[in-house]
Amino acid sequence: MERLWLLVAFASFAYFAYNFLGPSPQERMIIRRAIAVRPTKMDALAVEDEEMSLPFSQRVLAPLTNALRGQALKYTPVGLRRRAEDKLLRSGRPMEVGTLFAIRFLGFGVAVVFGLLLSMMVPAIDPGKKLLVVLGAAAVGLILPETWLNGKVAKRRADIQGALPDVLDLLCISVEAGLGFDAAIQKVAEKFKGPIGEEFQEYIKEVKLGRTRVEALRGLSRRTDLDDLRSFVASLVQAEQLGISLANILRLQSEQMRYRRRQRAQEQAMKVPIKMLFPLAFFILPTIFIVLFAPVGIHLMEVLNGV
Repeated sequence: MERLWLLVAFASFAYFAYNFLGPSPQERMIIRRAIAVRPTKMDALAVEDEEMSLPFSQRVLAPLTNALRGQALKYTPVGLRRRAEDKLLRSGRPMEVGTLFAIRFLGFGVAVVFGLLLSMMVPAIDPGKKLLVVLGAAAVGLILPETWLNGKVAKRRADIQGALPDVLDLLCISVEAGLGFDAAIQKVAEKFKGPIGEEFQEYIKEVKLGRTRVEALRGLSRRTDLDDLRSFVASLVQAEQLGISLANILRLQSEQMRYRRRQRAQEQAMKVPIKMLFPLAFFILPTIFIVLFAPVGIHLMEVLNGV
């Protein structure tokens, strides 16, 4: 009988301990669901096979790039990061700012290693010149990504500036035909491909997300950083605030853009003779002199040797 009472007491204690000290019903439900969805050994093997079937770039290079991107952002000053973000914004965002600094740091490391190997391959160079070689290679590794980004920015600005007069013509025609300004912008974004179409598509997205027309126009001006587009946006903002007809503003802006494009073309044409001066003086004229005076010199030498 005593054993039965001990068994009942132990069972009662275990029951109350489990209910008061153990997990709650909600926690038990979560545990059961976790056990139910826990992958089996075959599922783990299938996941591993699926991961191994991915390309090498996604399995190895992508995690390394993400880690390098995080470290690059961690040790980059805030001022440099903001300037890089502005340049990436003006270049059409070909990459994220972390990726840019990761490429710069990686290029710096590769260039330093290349400079060290190059200096070791020529043992006759003194240590000072070896240090200059390593520093020069490191500088090239840091400057090349920045040079590439500056080239992207310049090309994008040139493309937008060249297409801007035609864009304004289409805007003016669309507004005069009865379309609203945003509908005319949508028409321009559909007709024009390249950077100018992308910028106007971004304007449409911002307007659809709830930004006002003035804010979206100022964002367009900030992304492109062009004087012509900045003056165009300022005129549109002023017309929006004062209630001036947009068709007249667009017509005047279109005429001014075409006049400025004509001026830039004339300026480039006037620079051509100056640009041709150095090739003419160092490459073309010496060749002409050689062709003209070489036979005379050869004949003169033969005459003098005969005498």
